[in-house]
Amino acid sequence: MSEDTVGRASNESDRVETTIAAAIGRAVASARAERKLSMRALASDAGISQPFLSQIENGRTLPSMLTLYRLAGALGLPAAELMPAEASAADIHVVRRDEARRVPVTEAANAGIGRLLTSTGRRVVATEYIVGPDDDMGDWFQSDGELLVYVAAGRIVVTIEGQGEWELAGGDAMTYPGGLRNVWRVIGPAAATILLVHSPDA
Repeated sequence: MSEDTVGRASNESDRVETTIAAAIGRAVASARAERKLSMRALASDAGISQPFLSQIENGRTLPSMLTLYRLAGALGLPAAELMPAEASAADIHVVRRDEARRVPVTEAANAGIGRLLTSTGRRVVATEYIVGPDDDMGDWFQSDGELLVYVAAGRIVVTIEGQGEWELAGGDAMTYPGGLRNVWRVIGPAAATILLVHSPDA
């Protein structure tokens, strides 16, 4: 691949990210206004700073997946409603290996990176993670709907608050209500490949 081709791909990726960030920012600001919440109140409920929320609403930064779900929870909305819907003439959407949008799990420099395998605006959101033991996967996570966790390779531990811990290895799957506070961690020296499927309507 030539340098010109790489440059064009990078510019296109930046353009798409900027467009998505602006759409999410508008959706968050609109939902907050509908609920008559101050920026300070929403930031507090979502566990983020007010200046960071301002950057999100103004489209200057693309929130991590963890932050997006926290904002959705504070607004009483499925996270999918804060993401822009993609116009399509049909309900068929193919995501090629190199086309999936990469989204960090947290804002940390060593955040685990997810590949969004479904188009935005869908009723089911599937994300692939390839994360190492030292990658940041955030702290307690909570969402609406139902979650399915499938481990394609490696080993992880899923902890559900007040319920227990489950070790999952390659080929193992686990489903649970998103409303249960949960956290993952990778165990062992190797990276883990994990598929997370979130169904907000379940």
